[in-house]
Amino acid sequence: MVSFAAWRDDGAPHGRRYVTLAELLVRLGSFGLGLVWKARVFDGEPHPAFAPLAEASAGRGIPTLELLATEAPYLQAVDADFEGYAGGELVLTLREFDSGSWDVRTAEPWVLEEVRRHYPDATPLTRAAWDSTN
Repeated sequence: MVSFAAWRDDGAPHGRRYVTLAELLVRLGSFGLGLVWKARVFDGEPHPAFAPLAEASAGRGIPTLELLATEAPYLQAVDADFEGYAGGELVLTLREFDSGSWDVRTAEPWVLEEVRRHYPDATPLTRAAWDSTN
């Protein structure tokens, strides 16, 4: 598990930029393409685009390309979990916490290495710290 800042000062043309779910899904490359996603948004007043996403991802979930075709992955969710499943097994959770950080939980070393490569401020996250953001 790792955590990194959601707001970046990495040369964006207008100052800081926000790392969206869409950006994270693109970073996953072919690993992420085969996943099916379930979204749980905990924000009390989420953007209206998250309601159809939550509905579409209920039950069996929504494939990555269908998820990317919706408006929600390009928006800030504030507090949400996006769970990636492969063959019915949970293999990845992307947690947006308080709009300030993204937390990544997976047993796939490649995913964690890729996150660290693109977001060098990523730091290890303990189980207790993960549980405290839920």
